[in-house]
Order: sequence, then structure tokens, then C-alpha cells
Amino acid sequence: MLITAHGGAHGTGRNSKLYFSRIPEYECDVLEVDVRKRGNTLYIAHLPALFPKRHLSLEYALEKAKEYGKLINCDMKERGLVGDVIELAKKTGTEDKILFTGWVVSEREAENLPFGRVFFNKLSGIPFKEGNAAKIKERLGDNPRLAGINAGKRFVSDKFLAECAEAGIAVSLYTLSSRADAERYVKLGLYNLTCNNPAAVREVFRGYKEQ
Repeated sequence: MLITAHGGAHGTGRNSKLYFSRIPEYECDVLEVDVRKRGNTLYIAHLPALFPKRHLSLEYALEKAKEYGKLINCDMKERGLVGDVIELAKKTGTEDKILFTGWVVSEREAENLPFGRVFFNKLSGIPFKEGNAAKIKERLGDNPRLAGINAGKRFVSDKFLAECAEAGIAVSLYTLSSRADAERYVKLGLYNLTCNNPAAVREVFRGYKEQ
């Protein structure tokens, strides 16, 4: 199981320098950033920025992922930027670090990626509901770029998550905020948990493995 430090984990503020400065204490495998573009610059921000130069660049985030040996989940906030991220990853030598999520990432974009993996927030015509795991598995097929699904914990049932695990679907679940969340989901065999308190989730996961 992977653990992702949600943007702003440990109260650091989303897409902030403080967030990146405290990477070691998260005990995470993956960093999360929100990706946007203005002009020729890919920057990280949850909402569109009038002055993107005041925000950290995606290049900065990729370099930090490389420095600390972390994967980086690019949560795409605008359509049509996947190719730009791919080119920047090539430039920075972070091809092996890239994951994609986001409601705007299409299956067509994902199918032809040269590297990276996509966890889909949606699949056309297939709701993330009980009874649909087999359809999801078939849609993802055997293309390694179509890695799995990215589901909000408020919108999916534990039964659906268990069905996905049994079908061999890699599920990334967001966003865990409490120890109770961790204790609930860590035993379901999910691929990734995106957390506001990743260090606490890591502690719960260690305890679960030792049982």
C-alpha cells in the first residue's frame, strides 16, 4: 500500500513551500500537487491564479520529488495539460515519478502515455458503485498506463472497495483526515491512501501488518 501526503498535509498549506520543506516527517510514498498552466508555465495551485508567478512551479515540485525519492501525483485541474507534464518530466528526469489523477484526465490521453500512470476519477458510463468492479476491470484492461481508479471516500461504499480489491483493481482513496479513517480503510487492501495526516496512517498501517 502507498501513502500519499495530501497537498497541505500536517497543516502546511496546499502547494506551499512549507509543505515541501516537511516532506521527511510525512513518512509518505507520494506527494500530491494541483497542476495548472498560464502562458508557458506549469504551476501548482488548487484554484486558478491571476498571478501564477507567485505560486510554486511544477518544476520545483518535480525536483523535490526527485530529491526525496518520492512519487508525485499530479492532480490535473485543467484539460489538455498531460502532454505538458510529460515533457517537463523528461526535462527534469522524473519520468519514473509521475502519477496522474483528476476529473479532467481522459482515457484517450492515458492510453498513449509514454510513461506515468493514471488513476481515473471517472470512467465514462461506469459509476464507482457496487456491482461495477468487473466492468471497471475490463475497461482498464492490461495497459499499464491505465493503472486504476481514484475515488473519494465520501462517495464510495466499503463493499464497492472490497469488490475492487477482490477483482484486482488498484484503488487510490482520498482524503483520509483522522485515525479512525486509517483504521477503517487500511485493512481493505487498497493501493493508495491519500491523507491529511500521513504519518499517523503509516503508524496504523505498521500496526496492522504486525498483527
